[in-house]
Amino acid sequence: MRSVRAAVAAVLLTAFLVPVPAHAASTTGALMITHVRPNAAGADVKNNKQTNLNGEYFVVKNVSKKTVNLRGHVPDITSNTYGRALPSYNLPAGAVVHVHTGSGTNHRDAKGTHHVYRGYARHVLPNDGSGRNPDLRLKKPGSKDDNKAAGTLSSCNWGKAADGRTYAC
Repeated sequence: MRSVRAAVAAVLLTAFLVPVPAHAASTTGALMITHVRPNAAGADVKNNKQTNLNGEYFVVKNVSKKTVNLRGHVPDITSNTYGRALPSYNLPAGAVVHVHTGSGTNHRDAKGTHHVYRGYARHVLPNDGSGRNPDLRLKKPGSKDDNKAAGTLSSCNWGKAADGRTYAC
């Protein structure tokens, strides 16, 4: 009897220790935000220079059965209005893309992971937990970067971000 109680207690304890995202990932379109890393590992600024900009990113999945071009989709970060839409990039059905803050060449790497770069010269995803909720919305092309829900396809909220941690949406 004691071992049964111990097993039940272990199961209950495990259930409370498993981190749960703020909400289940969902979308009203072909693209869905699945993960976000708002705080790149290490210092954001070193010797007055922004560092590891590409360590800050979010992940978008094509949940449709056809290739989708990312061109014009708007990442609306609710704590700012930087307003840079995604570049043209064909994302195959079922594939995921890491959308990096910094610069680089859009590509698919040797492991099959797609990478797109937004070209910012500074960190833009909030990591202090002070932004309004949700912290990131992916909006359909032509939508405004205005911190409003209109045009939202998918969203993600993470609150205060630990150094180098990736959060499931």
